[in-house]
Amino acid sequence: MSEGEASDVKQVEIDKDFLIKYRVHYGRNIKTKFSEKFIHGIHPKGFYLIDVTKTIERLKAAVKLLSRYEPETVLLHSARDFAFKGLEEVGKLTGFKVKVGRFLPGTLTNYVLEHNVDAQILFVVDHTYDSQAVDEAVKMKLPIISFVDTNSNGEYVDLAIPANNKGKYSIAVLLWSLAVLYLREKGLLKEDEVIDKSVEDFVVSPEHATVV
Repeated sequence: MSEGEASDVKQVEIDKDFLIKYRVHYGRNIKTKFSEKFIHGIHPKGFYLIDVTKTIERLKAAVKLLSRYEPETVLLHSARDFAFKGLEEVGKLTGFKVKVGRFLPGTLTNYVLEHNVDAQILFVVDHTYDSQAVDEAVKMKLPIISFVDTNSNGEYVDLAIPANNKGKYSIAVLLWSLAVLYLREKGLLKEDEVIDKSVEDFVVSPEHATVV
């Protein structure tokens, strides 16, 4: 990253305009009773618009919850290709465990398996798409945090963060913001500081999209 790029990164504010720039507010053309409280309007093209002030509120609540756990007991997961790079970057910055791609059966529930993970809380990008991980977390009685879109029913989610959890730029900015807010909460960044990596560094690249 050049000096100029680093300067730009340092000026970033995690606010409504910042999230809207990356279309975090773009929902689906379906809404559920669960998601109604997170919706503030409808786009002329017919899809619902998410209130990103609530996204920010829930992101901050999520980092407060995550900060109560030892980093190595937090598991981040998504089977969605667009999340792979961002999750790996969050893991490097925070010390959280990360599982991307297919969630192998028994990862949380069978301690004798080589791929078993001892976790106390699960964070997924999409609780519906990442249902195998969610099902196992439910069996183990682990708290579950998830981004939720307007077509979500919020099933099994303890802390829902309303957001576009399908677009690659939206996912990247959400995970970038999660990392920054968490590091601030832990006192590793000042309140006006951000990480040296840009949102674009969290965007999935072709080689990450091939992970299975």
